[in-house]
Amino acid sequence: MVGNELMHQRNSVLLLLICVFYFINITINIFIEGVASIFPPAYLFIVLGMLLTIFIYKKVNPKITMYAIVSCVYIYFYFLLKDSPYLVNYIFMWLALPLSAIYQNSRVVVLAGIASTVLTYYAFFYLHDEVFPNVVKGDFAFLVLFGVLVTSLLLFFNYKINEANAKLQKLAYLDPLTGAANRLLLKEKFNFLKTTKINSIALIFIDMNGFKTINDTYGHEMGDQLLEEIAARLTSELRDTDLLCRLGGDEFVILFTNLDSEKLEIVKSRIQHTLEKPMYLNQQVINVSASIGSYFTTDISDAILETMLKEADRAMYRAKGSDLKYESGAVPLT
Repeated sequence: MVGNELMHQRNSVLLLLICVFYFINITINIFIEGVASIFPPAYLFIVLGMLLTIFIYKKVNPKITMYAIVSCVYIYFYFLLKDSPYLVNYIFMWLALPLSAIYQNSRVVVLAGIASTVLTYYAFFYLHDEVFPNVVKGDFAFLVLFGVLVTSLLLFFNYKINEANAKLQKLAYLDPLTGAANRLLLKEKFNFLKTTKINSIALIFIDMNGFKTINDTYGHEMGDQLLEEIAARLTSELRDTDLLCRLGGDEFVILFTNLDSEKLEIVKSRIQHTLEKPMYLNQQVINVSASIGSYFTTDISDAILETMLKEADRAMYRAKGSDLKYESGAVPLT
């Protein structure tokens, strides 16, 4: 979801950096050898650049585009070194490795490291007299070690950055008590779903009945444990594509896709039944119930999250007034 959009942005940034990098490269080549020195690799760059631009503009699968960009970079450098075997072009080739780290993807970094090593082998043994005229062939091992070192450092930094990002994302998108999504993640996934091919969007609004009684009678610690158990039970009823969100207090929202109205009613009944089963916390039997409202639409392009939340909330309050069977309560375990 969010990852795909972020990857698409990084594809765009990397293509821009490659274009800037390319113009720096050809400027140096023109200064050294003249305009004629940049051809025919310039033709290849234009073709590959246009192809990648189309990929980004059409929003082709961002992961495929990512691998296409990295692969095209090394294809270009192969032909560049073949046509203009100079040390400066070989050095520029190594800059593609740290550029690939922009994705914070270990597989891409490893792929770029292997490609850099393969091109180093090609330049060292097939273009040795042009690229490395004063370097003995026994020093090839040091160039390989350099590539392994740079790749390892990039992998380490990627690991640390991804670890830090995961912690920040958890703080930004998840409810710290239940682990359910918060309103921000709900909004981002909702907006993302509107850009995908789905048949319907549905929201279920859940409000626990008598939750305040549990807090007042048994304390907030018991209330927190109850919320954790409720979230766990709700999660067990969801598909991988569904999203559970805690709006606050004892209010939960579930975002569904590709359900028709009949299946939505079945899901609501199943959730109602799951939440009505007794919960055993701190030697107490907690009996709870929930009021559930929903809103369903097949008009994906015009769907508005806040409107759907309000309609599902209203439906929940109607259910609370007419369908409430019993108040929450607790009795000691026997």
